Amino acid sequence: MSVGAESLKKRNYKTDKQQGKIMETIRSFVAIELPADLKKQIDQYQRQLKPLCRHTRWVNSKGLHITLKFLGEQEPDLIDRVQQNLFHVQGAVKPFRLTVKNFGAFPGKRSPRVLWLGVVSQPLEAVHDLFQFIEENLHGLGFVKEKRRFSPHLTLARVKQPGRFDPLWEYVQKHPFEPYTFEVNEIVLMRSILKPQGAEYRPIATYSLR
Repeated sequence: MSVGAESLKKRNYKTDKQQGKIMETIRSFVAIELPADLKKQIDQYQRQLKPLCRHTRWVNSKGLHITLKFLGEQEPDLIDRVQQNLFHVQGAVKPFRLTVKNFGAFPGKRSPRVLWLGVVSQPLEAVHDLFQFIEENLHGLGFVKEKRRFSPHLTLARVKQPGRFDPLWEYVQKHPFEPYTFEVNEIVLMRSILKPQGAEYRPIATYSLR
């Protein structure tokens, strides 16, 4: 049976009917963490952009990461198996460099819903190879492969209502985000805990690339 990225269960609990037990589930994902200096640079850029577009919810820069695979709500036993499987990335994928640059929007500038920063790897195929390795590795545990093309990016904000964004694009054209390059030498299996003030992320396990 395939394991999809399920929607959040009420109170993050599942009932084991056979055992008659209530079992806590774990909401998690596999990601690339960002250097503290890069998060600080992004935070400063967000502060410059916020006054230029209203009705927009900005992501806290402290929690920014590059998601490689969202696992959804799963039982602890399956997450244990994920932890074991991800050890295979060590030795299979070598470290590479990522550059964060170019401010953009999905689906486009006229009616943006998501504001983001682009991510490019060096060599170009490196981050896509890492993504594909994780897809194949976790597919063996029943996780469904992503149908959409992998497009690495950093989500800076989500637009809640339509509006006039000309001032934003004029500012970005004159003041582009300064490119930041860093080495990716590990990935993280991260737990996501939903709270009223936003998601809280806690690392479950870290895997070195070498």
